[in-house]
Amino acid sequence: MEPNPDAIQSQITCAKCHDLVGSRFMKALGKEYHPECFTCLDCGVPVASKFYTFTLDSNQTLHLCERDYFARLDLICDNCQDFLKESYIIAANKKYHTDHFTCSACPVVFGPEDSYYEHNGQVFCHFHYSIQFAVMCAGCEMAILKQYVEIDRKDDVEHWHPECYMIHKYWNVRIAQPSIEDAVDRSPQTPSQLLEKHQETEEKVFRIWQVLSAFEESSALCISEMLLHVSNGSYINGICISERFLVHVEALFSGIDELLMIYHEHKQQEFKYTREAKMLCKKIINFFSLMWKTQEVEMRKLGISQELLSLITGLAHYLKILIRVALSAALRLDLIVGKPVAVSRLLAKLMEVAGKERHSRDSQRLVKSKEATDCCCCCKLSIEDQCMKSGQFRWHIRCFVCHQCKRSLADHTHLAVFNASSHTLMCTRCSGSRDSTTNSFEYVTKLVQYAFLLRVALSRLCSLLHITGTKSLSLSLLISRSFKTAKRSTIIGNANTSIIDDVEQGTSATTANINKIDNNTGTNTDNSNDNTNTAANRPAPARSDSLVRLSDQNKELPPLPTHALANKTRHRPQKSIGLDDLPQFAALTVAEHPPYSLGRATATPTTLPSTQLSPHHPPTQPQTHNQTHPYTHPVATTAMAGRMFAPHAGTRSRIYLSELSALQYMIIRHVAVVHIEPYVREHFTLGELLNMIELKKASIWGKFFTSFRTGGGRKAQKCKEEGTFGVPIDVLTEKTGVESNLGAGPSPIKIAGFLDDAITAMRQKDMSVEGVFRKNGNIRRLKELTEQLDKHPHDVDLTSENVIQIAALLKRFLRELPDPLLTFKLHGLFTCAQKITNPSTRRHVLHLACCMLPRCNRDTLEVLVLFLRWVASFSHVTTDVGSRMDIPNLARVIAPNILTTDSKDPVKDDSFSAIGVVEVLLESCEELCLVPEELEPFLQDPSLADASAMMDISSKEFLKK
Repeated sequence: MEPNPDAIQSQITCAKCHDLVGSRFMKALGKEYHPECFTCLDCGVPVASKFYTFTLDSNQTLHLCERDYFARLDLICDNCQDFLKESYIIAANKKYHTDHFTCSACPVVFGPEDSYYEHNGQVFCHFHYSIQFAVMCAGCEMAILKQYVEIDRKDDVEHWHPECYMIHKYWNVRIAQPSIEDAVDRSPQTPSQLLEKHQETEEKVFRIWQVLSAFEESSALCISEMLLHVSNGSYINGICISERFLVHVEALFSGIDELLMIYHEHKQQEFKYTREAKMLCKKIINFFSLMWKTQEVEMRKLGISQELLSLITGLAHYLKILIRVALSAALRLDLIVGKPVAVSRLLAKLMEVAGKERHSRDSQRLVKSKEATDCCCCCKLSIEDQCMKSGQFRWHIRCFVCHQCKRSLADHTHLAVFNASSHTLMCTRCSGSRDSTTNSFEYVTKLVQYAFLLRVALSRLCSLLHITGTKSLSLSLLISRSFKTAKRSTIIGNANTSIIDDVEQGTSATTANINKIDNNTGTNTDNSNDNTNTAANRPAPARSDSLVRLSDQNKELPPLPTHALANKTRHRPQKSIGLDDLPQFAALTVAEHPPYSLGRATATPTTLPSTQLSPHHPPTQPQTHNQTHPYTHPVATTAMAGRMFAPHAGTRSRIYLSELSALQYMIIRHVAVVHIEPYVREHFTLGELLNMIELKKASIWGKFFTSFRTGGGRKAQKCKEEGTFGVPIDVLTEKTGVESNLGAGPSPIKIAGFLDDAITAMRQKDMSVEGVFRKNGNIRRLKELTEQLDKHPHDVDLTSENVIQIAALLKRFLRELPDPLLTFKLHGLFTCAQKITNPSTRRHVLHLACCMLPRCNRDTLEVLVLFLRWVASFSHVTTDVGSRMDIPNLARVIAPNILTTDSKDPVKDDSFSAIGVVEVLLESCEELCLVPEELEPFLQDPSLADASAMMDISSKEFLKK
């Protein structure tokens, strides 16, 4: 008997409510439901008419509505909350319809190729992210949207674009100058304006870094090769490299002239550059004079002297200052005008160094010419300023007058007629001639005349060295060969013409056409990222160091003569050379080419006839239009000019004291006590020497006897802990310390922020100002600066002060330390060591005494003496220019500030011995930075390697080990 279908149907229950379904039901997924019971399992909406199935990981199948089905698939637009059926965009871990992917603050829709920026899970367009959330660059004050450099400035953290940071590090110039931008408000108002400004700034910054870094490296390479050739007696090669260096100087001068033209066009006041340019030219002419002097037979084996080292340091210093002045002036003018015209024209002139080879032809004419003259055609006096020129003839501006009626023709050159046979200049009215087209007169700027004088000096040097005939041909071949290698230059350009073809066409000497010049080789910069040069995917800049303050050991040194690099020391630079690296490079060359015992070179080299520039120049200081943080820290500078006296190269590497760990330095301090004791045992016992380095914990008896000695109830004076002046050096370094690269070693050295900023600011000034560190500066301004540095140190910009003022401030800082830099405890030991008669023994004992200083004091002393030694190199720039502050004079003014006694007994305050101590420290600063050779084995002693055990024992227990 078959079952009744109606009876069976009446027994079916709903899978959800479990009631009988009756005659109205639906079947889905193998189950029966009331139509109203078949709902979405997520939201409960009836889905009888349309549903989607979704299978869980447990193989359970769910019936869902359309929205919850797409939600389970994570296909919901985050903007409209509708489901995504077609193509969509994924951003910030969210999905969007292609037309719903918009900025969270505006309706801008992002296309497939557009950039967007995330913040707190939201996406923003370039405009709103830049003005609301982006971190601003401390250099250009534009939003940082890609990679950046983070610098910890004590209580503040600065963020930089990599290129902006490197520009500030090398030239102390910030792309944005707030004082000008506040006066000229051109802040972008619309998204398109902001994007355009951001792209322009990014491209400008990258171009500045690219061109200036290549120009500086190429210039530094020329100077280093000049040093090597002269030290080896290779004078023809030295002349070739000198000519290549002149090309760089001419290019820089030409760029400055371009800026001056733009300044005049926009009726702006000229920037100050004359003193720096003149000092650079003086250094170059002095270098030529030194080449002439040292080539004489009795002087040929002199080798490289301190005089030559000082010249090389000066060349690098003034070239660096001039680059900074030009860049600051160009940036300032761009901000005032509102168009990027000045910077682009300056860089274009510098780029011409590598593009042409006209300078090589000019050099040949200078070598072969007998007619080159720097004298005025009228008064026969040397021309050292702007002038007028026609062919080979030149006139002072004041002499460019009609010979008959004395009418000035400088502003009316079309009325001037020159008679070459009688060498007379007349106006058209007095000469009776109405046709002056045969005469072509042009105005020669001050810097073009300077460049011409350098060319004349080089020509006369060739004559004095008797480079004629076959030697001239050899010189031609050398210059040609040297410029063929210039294709490796980092500045974009290639040499296309041959120098030999133009030798036969040489005429009398003229000033070099600085619009058509070429360059020497530079070195490739090293980029750790990909090599694309697009603005969107540009690698972080790298040059002679990395952005993490440590030396980049992967960088290769440009190809220099192999004999100069035969004996490599442990820390010989293996990377590209910059102007800041030249003093250290020169010092290493001094070590490898020690002078022979023919006596010391005179203080000022004999100058070439009629080529020295006038000593009369404005006494003003070089001005740069840049705003910097008061404690700006040159984080990545690997070889500051203060390192100009490196240790002598040897077969065995030496260890810098700044490289030692805390335990290693403690070992050195105690071992130094043992080694110094035999030299001073007549004055100090071993226990007294140990007391000089041991910091004892205050016990009850110690407090009692201290109170007894200080007069019972009188409390010991409490040291100041806030501010900058009068704070103990260790406390100040702990609170404001920066990892500085002003030391001699390859590792950063921690010193007080004020000291780092003061020295960095002075390094960027003209140090040939007479009386630096001797004069007291403006007393009222000194007091104001002291109060500001104590209360609001971040508001003080030391770079805006003159060098005399900063030097006086530095002396006051040292003088007001509660415990002098060389400490009260060690005062007697230092003065006792100075009384040792044997000079070498005296230096050695003072070296050991320096090793006994507290770590913070010793590190500060290293930076200070290296800087002061560098300052001394500017004591006699020429016979009439210089600070006059040589080592003995610096010792006299610095000693009372760093080596004094707390005793009231005038007998114990041996000021003359203190001056002698400081003088020896300055003269031997290269050795003071190293661990004494006889102490090095103790660093490898395994019995002293247990840090946890050694750091807690007393000095007497340490000596027992």
